[in-house]
Amino acid sequence: MEALRECYQRSTSFSVWEVAMICGISGIGKSKFCEEFIRYANESGSMVLSGRCDKLQSQPLHAISSVFNEYCASLSVKNRSTAEKVAAALKEKLGDDIVSLVAAIPNLTNILGDNFNVIGNTNDTVIDAQKRLHYLFSEFVGVISSCHEDPLILFLDDCQWIDSASVALLNQIMIRTGSHATNHGFFFGSYRDDEMSETHPLNLMLSSVDNLLGIKTTKIHLTPLSKGALNEMLSTTLSLLPRITRPLADILHHKTKGSPLFVKQVMMELYNQRLLSPSLPSRRWVWEADKILDMKIPENVATLIAKSFSRLPSEVLSALVVLSCFGSSADISMMEVLEREIHQPLISPFGDAVGHSVLGKSDGEFYFMHDKLQEAAYSMMKPEERCLHHNRYGLALGFVAVREKNDRLLLTAVGQINHGGPQAVIDGEQAVVVANLNLDAGKKALSMSDFFAAYSLFNHGISYLRGGHWEEHYDLSLELFNSAMKCALSIAEHEKFKALAGQVMQNGKCFEDKCQAISASITLFGLTGNVAEAVELINSTLTNLGEGLPTIITPNDFKHHLESTKELLASLSDDALLSYPVMTNPSKILVLELLAKQHLLLPFVEDRDAVLTIPLKLIQISLMNGMSPMSPVGFALYGNYLALVRNEFEEGYRYVKLALSLMKKSPSRAHDGNVMFQSNYTKLYVEPMQSAIELYPDAIRAAMKSGNPVATTVACIYGNLCFWSGKELKAVVFSMEETIRETKYHKNLNVLRIILPVFRMILRLMGEPGEPQQDHDQVTAIRGKSKGDVTGKHASYFHSLFFVRLSEALIFRELDKAKDAAKEYFFVDQKLYHSSLMNPNMYFRRLEMNDKKKSRKWLARGVECKDEFEKLATFASAWNFQNKAYLLQAEEQFCRMNFEGAESLYDAAILASKTHRFVNEEALTNELAGHFYLETGRKNRSVHYFSQAFEKYNEWGALAKANMLTTYLDG
Repeated sequence: MEALRECYQRSTSFSVWEVAMICGISGIGKSKFCEEFIRYANESGSMVLSGRCDKLQSQPLHAISSVFNEYCASLSVKNRSTAEKVAAALKEKLGDDIVSLVAAIPNLTNILGDNFNVIGNTNDTVIDAQKRLHYLFSEFVGVISSCHEDPLILFLDDCQWIDSASVALLNQIMIRTGSHATNHGFFFGSYRDDEMSETHPLNLMLSSVDNLLGIKTTKIHLTPLSKGALNEMLSTTLSLLPRITRPLADILHHKTKGSPLFVKQVMMELYNQRLLSPSLPSRRWVWEADKILDMKIPENVATLIAKSFSRLPSEVLSALVVLSCFGSSADISMMEVLEREIHQPLISPFGDAVGHSVLGKSDGEFYFMHDKLQEAAYSMMKPEERCLHHNRYGLALGFVAVREKNDRLLLTAVGQINHGGPQAVIDGEQAVVVANLNLDAGKKALSMSDFFAAYSLFNHGISYLRGGHWEEHYDLSLELFNSAMKCALSIAEHEKFKALAGQVMQNGKCFEDKCQAISASITLFGLTGNVAEAVELINSTLTNLGEGLPTIITPNDFKHHLESTKELLASLSDDALLSYPVMTNPSKILVLELLAKQHLLLPFVEDRDAVLTIPLKLIQISLMNGMSPMSPVGFALYGNYLALVRNEFEEGYRYVKLALSLMKKSPSRAHDGNVMFQSNYTKLYVEPMQSAIELYPDAIRAAMKSGNPVATTVACIYGNLCFWSGKELKAVVFSMEETIRETKYHKNLNVLRIILPVFRMILRLMGEPGEPQQDHDQVTAIRGKSKGDVTGKHASYFHSLFFVRLSEALIFRELDKAKDAAKEYFFVDQKLYHSSLMNPNMYFRRLEMNDKKKSRKWLARGVECKDEFEKLATFASAWNFQNKAYLLQAEEQFCRMNFEGAESLYDAAILASKTHRFVNEEALTNELAGHFYLETGRKNRSVHYFSQAFEKYNEWGALAKANMLTTYLDG
């Protein structure tokens, strides 16, 4: 107990997540031990949310959702003021997306109030409902943590039976809230160590959060009672001195090996046989030691419990057998329904069982007093008959659930049927009924975003289909296989996905019936890095849909598409586009989705012209067939092309704003994050950068709400841009650490490769220890770095990496490294849209080449860069680019020995950086001005600029860089 309390106190004292797991064999006293700690925690002022896992439960996300469901029910009754506070915070943070939480936490409506509309948001408006639910649950936990002054404690009993969906959800809650000091918590659970190996999903998850967040798990192993501890327990129970109870304790320890539950059951058996009884003459408990010693006691507690059941009335035993089929507990209302349907007394016998201390009754349910009691009741059925019992109860409840449209009852009923399995089904007609019930239950699980439960239900449905089902029950077969396939992809069961998709492709009657399998296969190719296969499948599918792209797109082809698009748009005002009809043709909607996927994949296969053509194609199809949720993406990409490739900033800015307006009019929220993300590329150029980058958190939240995987990419770009815009470095590091944890968890190496080099550079600027070099090298390394890698499928990564290397070398004045990095940078034949937003300090005297020809080459490149920034300052935004243009002009004049001109330009660059709030560039410009005066023999004047640079670097948070300047200040 002391170890458990220490974990709890560390969590509450240091505002961090802690985990403790209580393990031991069944009957060792884990639940009682945890109940004692919960009492202690409640007395300490903590808020304890507790639940129990059950191997026979079939409700989606049962382990976690039941905990929060009970919390909502309790809070709405006991603390209305806090309930109102939670409701207001949830509505503000999640808006209509709360609907998705209500599906998993029905009692949440008690907190939200009667006026809350639970109709609206559906899984049709999201990309990945599972990711979306993880985000919403994490936000929910964050809200309730912030609305309570007391620390949050989450407890789960019998974790050896926790469902996979609850493990994944718990993982995300800990990852997303683990880095926020205000959202810390303490999780502890209990499990049977002989039924939970190191490869159990929960153990693997706890190991993962240890690696990602440093959340340690303390394992506390409960051992059997020693003779002394058992004697102390007997002394307390019987109110006798320890010396008197010691002989009895020795006997019981010999027979039970110190198992607390076994001891309790043996003592009840002794009492029933009058071998342990109260003596009125002696005024104390007495026992017959010799008879107890000779008494035949089973070797395990389960056998003893089963034997004790024989004294119960037969009607009670029969009722207990029924209850045991539903796990450790069951709702009273459901048992009343079952009692009517199977014409067997249940409720009254359950009451008798409560009197015999076999069952308990509270909160509208009957429950076994210990899981061993449930196991003993279940074992009273012959193994070969159990499937028939499950099937009978399931069908009885299933028909009621369908008739009354009771989804919760349906899930329980189907769970019972599936415990019975196909062997319990009597004929083909019943098999079809059961398959349909599984299909309906799977859809309900999907609506609750439990893809694990849904996958199991759809698979069970398939198992009931008999030979020839594709011919006899085609529609049912197609829907079951498509649904199971979708779930298999979501839970990363890739081999099973391939088998299911193969069945659909083989048996689908027409192309339309195969489209879901094709689209999901494209997604799998992309996830597994098989980009070429994904692009090939997209092209063939688009061709089948009549919208294929040419194998090779020539400049003339692209010019034709561009002119056609401009011609279509020429006569349409923004108002006309915003009132455009909605696309209703399913084939065209699929075409837009496939084109959008292709746009993301083509950069990895060196097809730049096709990348530029796709936004035009998206717009053309939208204008000919109506607007779909994907249409705003096309307009955002088109606006970026006009602004960032053709330098038509005014027209490009118009279309990205139009894209955002179209997005708001769309009934679907699935692609909001992507539209906002793409639109912000142009906004970063036209609007003040500091305000434009703060739109990225909105894009991240929108992406997370829809489960869009682009969220981690957006978070990566946001962190990088925060750095380049001069945001305080500690805040940047905090944001990046969250993104790195997310990307490591999802194994998104592409994002890690882009963010880690910048992250390490920031830590170096701050003088902080960074990511282990070995980890960094493993993530950022690309084997066989050939020109094909650098300029082809990995070009965007190498462009980013080499740019960071060059910037870091220049910032730290490591000129030899800068020369090498510059060569690598210019080896990449690619220009990213956002590169010109970054630090412009390159090409000029900073590289200080001895070779005059090379100096001229770098100077020419510098002039080219300067000209670009001058154009951007004129046509895009003086706020973002004027200071950079001045700095490059100053560096150019320095190289051309026009010192007087350089002086005024350095001052102009410093003033513009200060006025436009680029503290990082104000620091850098002051430093470069200091070196200018130092290298031109005006050391005293240089001290002023170095002093200003020192102050601004410190303001930015670049303490290590600031300390490097002390050499120039001291001398």
